[in-house]
Formats: sequence, structure tokens, C-alpha cells
Amino acid sequence: MSHSPEKVFVSYSWDSLEHQQWILDLVNRLREEGYDANFDRGITSTSTVNLNKMMVEHMRDDDYIIMVLTDKYTMKADGFEGGVGFETLLSLPIIQQNLDKLIIIIKQPGYVKKNIPFHLQGINYLDFSDSGKFEECFEELIYRLQKVPMFELKPVGEKKVRQPRKEVVTTANTIMKDFKIPKLNPPTDLEKNTFIQESFNFIIEGLDEILTIVQKENPNFYYQKENLTSSKTVYAFYLNGQNTSNLKLWLGSFFGSSKQIQFSVGRYVDVNNDNSMNGSVNIEVDENFNFSLSMPMNIFSNNKKNLSYEEVIKEIYANNILPYLK
Repeated sequence: MSHSPEKVFVSYSWDSLEHQQWILDLVNRLREEGYDANFDRGITSTSTVNLNKMMVEHMRDDDYIIMVLTDKYTMKADGFEGGVGFETLLSLPIIQQNLDKLIIIIKQPGYVKKNIPFHLQGINYLDFSDSGKFEECFEELIYRLQKVPMFELKPVGEKKVRQPRKEVVTTANTIMKDFKIPKLNPPTDLEKNTFIQESFNFIIEGLDEILTIVQKENPNFYYQKENLTSSKTVYAFYLNGQNTSNLKLWLGSFFGSSKQIQFSVGRYVDVNNDNSMNGSVNIEVDENFNFSLSMPMNIFSNNKKNLSYEEVIKEIYANNILPYLK
């Protein structure tokens, strides 16, 4: 006897074209796994529908609702704005009556727990924020949809009752607990280059998010983005249709040193010449071999160390984009 596949509806916000493509890819992967997965654009692209009726039917009748959280999703959910706001209202009785129907996904790097929509706080979520671990996270999602435990637990054994001790036992662990245990294996070049590549990707995503908001709030501002390679991206900024500045970011090295994120800004930026730059973002390794980022002194700011990629994004925006928009 055949069974109809479970229906899965994906709730999300229209953050960017890249984010919408990610949602489409997720839906298609779920369909390949045997789930009747869909999202709003998969329905409205083939017919004219009553959007509110569509959302009510899917939120009410589908077996699972996957909510993909980002900062914009949270803003719309908490403000009851648009389709996300309407789906928030529809999800409230589900939370009370059938919580297992909801599956929460965090996809945005740097998204912290305090930014989760108010009505979803306290609910466990799947963390898809590391793009390099998508397959691992997707497998966890499938286990969740199938309601199969990822880890097999041993049967409960016979309880062995302990007796009070007559003397204090000092272990090596308690003796050594105040001693600092160093890391003795310095990071490899591969680990450093992987970190700087991941930081580059996070910085590009963060700039995209900021620029999308600026463009939404300012109709006279427009920006174009071109990914020349996986390690080189160029932005062009326009005010009232006039090009005010360009920004190029790429992965390079300085005289054969470790990889660094380099950037060039101005009205005239040569996309083919990577020998000239206005600044760079370098990797820092502390005495315990922990990674962070630094921005050596340039024409805009002093040398700054021990930065997170979020802090680097703010520095680049404040010093290399914002001044050209005023």
C-alpha cells in the first residue's frame, strides 16, 4: 500500500535573491528525499492564488512547517508585517497544540539567540549558518522529519548503589585544575587559509545585508554587485543614477605571505589589477593559536586587532562605503 508523501511548507522572508535561491534549493532537496515540499513562489509562479487562503491552508493542513529565520524574518514576525507576520499569527495555535509540526532553521551567519522572534524563543532550532556544513545539517533535518533519533541509546542497566566514602580521594584532575594546559600544535597554512576564506564569505554576506537595507530605505540609492570569482567581488554604488564609488574585495597575499582580504575603493577601481589596494584584513593568531582578524593602519583608520568578522564589516561600511553616500 502506497502512502502519500508528507507535505512540508517553508516559511521565510524575501531577504535577497541569494536567500530565495537557497530556499528553492532546500525545497528541491526535500522533494528529492521524498517530501512534498513547497514554498510561496513555487505556488504563485504557476497560478493566480489568494495569498492569505494559500498560507492558511498550508499552515493548517501540511504535516510540517519549516521556518527559516534571519534578521529580516524576525523583524517582520515581531512587527506582524507582510506574509511573515500573517504566518506568525497562524503559527500561534500550532505552538500550543502541535509544536512538533514546527521546525526552526537558522541560516544566517552571526544570527544570535536574542534575535529569534518573540513567539519562537525557547524552541530548539537547527543551525544551518555554516554553509560548509550544509550536508551535515540537512541530514539532521531529515532525521527530524522522520522522527528517528540520530543517536542510539543503550538500554537502561541495573542500578549499582554507592556507599558513603570514608576518606577523601584526591585525583590528578583536582590537583592540576589550576594549571594552564597549552596547545602545542600551531595552526597549519591550510587552517589559516580556510579561516580567511570563510571570513571573506561572511563579510560579503554581511555587506549584502547592509546594502540591501540602505537601498530599501533610500530610493535614490542603488548598488550593483558582481562576483568575478569565488574570491573576488566588486560593488558599484549609485546616487540618483550617478556612480559615486566602487569597492573591490579579493583574497590575495603580500609578498608571498599568508592569504589576506584586500580591498580597493574609489571612483576608478581596476578589477584586473590586484597589486594596488587601500587596505587589508589579516589573520591574527594569539598565543593559544586562536584566530581573529585585524585591519592594519590605512588612510581611513588606525591599526585594529582582535576583530570579529562582524566588526570588520562595520569598519568597511563606515570607512569605505558610507562616506561616498553623503
